[in-house]
Amino acid sequence: MLKLYSGVIFLFLLLFARTSYAQVSFVFIPEMQGRTLDGLMQVKVANPAGQSQMVTLTVRVSAANAGEVVAIKSAAFQLMPGTNTLPAGLFSRAAIRFGNNKIATVCRQSGYFTEGDYEYCFELNPADASHQGETIGEQCFDYYLQPFTPLILINPAEEDKICNKRPPFFWQPLLPAIPGVQYRMILTEVKQGQAKVEALNYNLPVINQFNIATPMLYYPPLAKDLVEGKTYAWQVTAYKNDMMLVNSEVWEFTVECEDNNVKIVPESYRDIDDLTKGNFYLAKGSIRFAVQNTYADTKLDYSIRCISNPEQQVKKLPTVKLKWGSNNILIPLNDNKSFVDGYYYLLEIKLPNGVEKRLRFLFKSETE
Repeated sequence: MLKLYSGVIFLFLLLFARTSYAQVSFVFIPEMQGRTLDGLMQVKVANPAGQSQMVTLTVRVSAANAGEVVAIKSAAFQLMPGTNTLPAGLFSRAAIRFGNNKIATVCRQSGYFTEGDYEYCFELNPADASHQGETIGEQCFDYYLQPFTPLILINPAEEDKICNKRPPFFWQPLLPAIPGVQYRMILTEVKQGQAKVEALNYNLPVINQFNIATPMLYYPPLAKDLVEGKTYAWQVTAYKNDMMLVNSEVWEFTVECEDNNVKIVPESYRDIDDLTKGNFYLAKGSIRFAVQNTYADTKLDYSIRCISNPEQQVKKLPTVKLKWGSNNILIPLNDNKSFVDGYYYLLEIKLPNGVEKRLRFLFKSETE
């Protein structure tokens, strides 16, 4: 009977030990931290009820149809009660083993994981040699990794010349979408002789806005007006929880008003090729342009979208006919409620020969 009780007590202690180990878990966000080798090091170890002890961490990343990509075993570190961030420099002394496949080769050379279906496994073990083989905690995460698309700026365009001294800024959203992502936009003056990247890194910013929830920023009310004749550089960064996800390119534009506006003379039509070479068109109630059509009579394939407010839908555009030869095209805008005075729009045209043209314009209501 004593042996039976001893066996039950031993089994209870063993189960209790396993239960206590099970309380150790890992805080890891694959869509953010599973993209690079450095990102793996940002995992956190939650030890809510455990005691302080020396441990080692093993990280294994495998890809579907390829096998093991990388295995990393850390040096020993102190695991404390609560949520633990890994010590700085811990993995500089780690043992790293890469797999024998193309994904592993790319990862070893670049530090990035390519697109694919991954399993990220974390295993925590006692550092004490007397407990070799024991596992304190183990957890795996599955995620299909898709590389971020470039964070593309939209407006003001690269090397643009604008007359607006308090312009709105627009860029494409981060894809694939990450819940809770935010943007930072920085704008600074480019001084004479400076490169735009140098200006962004060293000059005092005119705008340095954090916590932007949407891919657009109206000019901040407290920011000073831009100065005519000066050039400015801007860049957008996507981040979440203080972790930078991706940067856009650095674009620059110049505030220039005198020679920038295209004056529309009534009943005059400029060639569409000439108009699209410029960066600005002032549409006073309508758009007028001339175009050549060397094909049969057809309808003009065109669309207009709002740049100032991307969520605004432009509807009820009139049908425009193209005849063979020279065409003077008039697209009336003044009576269409989709157009807002002072907003920027983009006209996109696909000609019968397949050539596409884009004309960015500022709409102004035509008054008597």
